[in-house]
Amino acid sequence: MEGLIPLAAIVCIFGPALFIPITAMVLRHRKEMLEMELERRRLSNQEVIAQIEAVRQELAQLRDTSTQYDMSLQMTLETLQERVRMLEQQLEEQARVRAF
Repeated sequence: MEGLIPLAAIVCIFGPALFIPITAMVLRHRKEMLEMELERRRLSNQEVIAQIEAVRQELAQLRDTSTQYDMSLQMTLETLQERVRMLEQQLEEQARVRAF
């Protein structure tokens, strides 16, 4: 027990001096880990942003394609309507000629 008193005195004297560097090492380690996590999240966010931009471009292409398709259908419909109108006129003229 008598040998513990000098050991306790040494721990009380040098303990706080050891506590500060150990605490600094632990805090530096935690800081580095947090920085690594933030960097990982930043890279992940950039990937998500790139994917969103790719989806936007694909959506714009799809809109263009659907607009072109719609315009093509509209033009075809108008052409068919004009042909039907012309056929109806021809039938009416033939019916008038036959009526005389």
